[in-house]
Parts: sequence; structure tokens; C-alpha cells
Amino acid sequence: MSVEITNQGEDSATYEVEIRVTGAGGFNATVRAMAGVLAPGEQASQAHTAMDTSGTPVPERAEVSIVSVTRTPS
Repeated sequence: MSVEITNQGEDSATYEVEIRVTGAGGFNATVRAMAGVLAPGEQASQAHTAMDTSGTPVPERAEVSIVSVTRTPS
């Protein structure tokens, strides 16, 4: 999955985002995306693979939700 993090604040900051992916067959995975110091308005793009630790295959239609966003001013 593609993850884009944009600093919409007024000062530089680092970010950590926890993303949950669930779906058919009990698929359940957590992805953590981290961005180093971003200036105001700056964006970081990353690609991540969601893997279920029990081996359940990725469903065709997964549900994706943002669990938490931690912003730390730098």
C-alpha cells in the first residue's frame, strides 16, 4: 500500500502512523509508517506490504483504517 504523510503543522516534525488492514477470512495486519523530520507542507511517500502473521491471504477488498498518528515537533 502507498502511504503519504504531509506535515500540515506550522513547525517541523516527525511522524509515526499506525494503519490497520482487515478483511475476509480473518485477515488482520498492522502497518507502521514513519517519516523523519518534515518541514511545514513537506510530504513523505512510502510503500508498505501488509502481511497477516497467521498466513491468511490478502483479500481482494481490504478495509484500511488509520489507528493513530503521532506527531513530534522537532
